[in-house]
Amino acid sequence: MITIRVPATTANLGLGFDCLGMALNCYARFSFEKTAQGLHITGSDPEFLNQDNLVYQAFLAALKQHGVQPQGLLLHIDSDIPPARGLGSSAACVAGGIQGANELYQLGMSSQDVFELACALEGHPDNAAPAVFGGLQVSMMEGGRPYRLPSPLHPAWQVLALIPDFSLKTAAARAALPALVSLKDACYNLSHTAFLLKALENGEPTHLRLACQDRLHQDARFALIPGGAALKTLAEDMGAAACWLSGAGPALMCLYQDISFKARLRPLIAQDYPQFTITPLALCGMGAAVERTPT
Repeated sequence: MITIRVPATTANLGLGFDCLGMALNCYARFSFEKTAQGLHITGSDPEFLNQDNLVYQAFLAALKQHGVQPQGLLLHIDSDIPPARGLGSSAACVAGGIQGANELYQLGMSSQDVFELACALEGHPDNAAPAVFGGLQVSMMEGGRPYRLPSPLHPAWQVLALIPDFSLKTAAARAALPALVSLKDACYNLSHTAFLLKALENGEPTHLRLACQDRLHQDARFALIPGGAALKTLAEDMGAAACWLSGAGPALMCLYQDISFKARLRPLIAQDYPQFTITPLALCGMGAAVERTPT
């Protein structure tokens, strides 16, 4: 049996649309074992206990890329990553499925190979890069190929997720975005994204707050999240250096250094936003990793 552990990820980091992502210490584990025939999946919702399962589809894509005919498979899914919340659950499934096929069938894929196939299946690299490599990643597409570079995160930053009890499909969040943006707004986001990366590195809360002003996508998406915009304002008033949508949402992500932030925010969340759960997280430096279980 082969077990692959993949971290949750938060993409965009507010304004780095489709190009910034960070791995978090919340995990999904996918266990793979060959059988003579058939597909048997456990640990997933009933609607995904079939060949349409995203982990299995990624598994098959890796085998097909290498011309390998699959045998039967036992697949067990044990995930702490809430689905459709903006925490990279689909990227974890894709990275886990590819890496599972790579290990189980000894395909010889490098991490870059896994990343490239994951991007082909995901459509963009912002979640795939940290899911495969861990850490804070800057990524882009050029000539149809994904590229990524690691970026430093100052150790003083602490991470707090605000995760709602409702979901938001990425397709719906993308459909809410305008087809065109002005040159002025595009330039605004470019300058602020560059400034954001340096603020994440130097650890200065004032710089981070200045950087995290987005004109590209967050306002349109906050309109789909009941209470989301007001909660962002509350979190920043209570001491978060910045609060943004995690990926397409509906979860929010806070970066902070104020040691009293959580204690001051918690009773207000319980009173006014009971649909959100406070979840402390941290940067995960390792991406998709193999855990072999002795047989």
